[in-house]
Amino acid sequence: MHPFEKETTALPRGVSSHLEVRLKPGWRFDRRRRALISEAGQSVRLRGVLSPGIRIVPIAPSLAAADPGSLSEDERLLARYLQVVLPSGGDPADVAADLRSLEGVELVTTPPKIGLP
Repeated sequence: MHPFEKETTALPRGVSSHLEVRLKPGWRFDRRRRALISEAGQSVRLRGVLSPGIRIVPIAPSLAAADPGSLSEDERLLARYLQVVLPSGGDPADVAADLRSLEGVELVTTPPKIGLP
């Protein structure tokens, strides 16, 4: 079998495991407090829920930091997307289950596995 034909589950060198998260409408991620915040004032703290070393990054940082009232409907949708970057060796399935159980989270997906056929 040619090396390109091998199936691999490992990520390429230098690429961390990550998850894509979409928050429910009306929810935002507050980086400073490391919490999910709703328009109604509800707060879901992520400290203690997620392991240390996990980074949470908005997909569109400028939109996530903007006033929701000043954004179009499409921009508000983009502002709800986050990327959760796991430390090396982290299990995406465990973190995905923890995230799915949170109040403000609508969807958690893993990126597709990329490889040659």
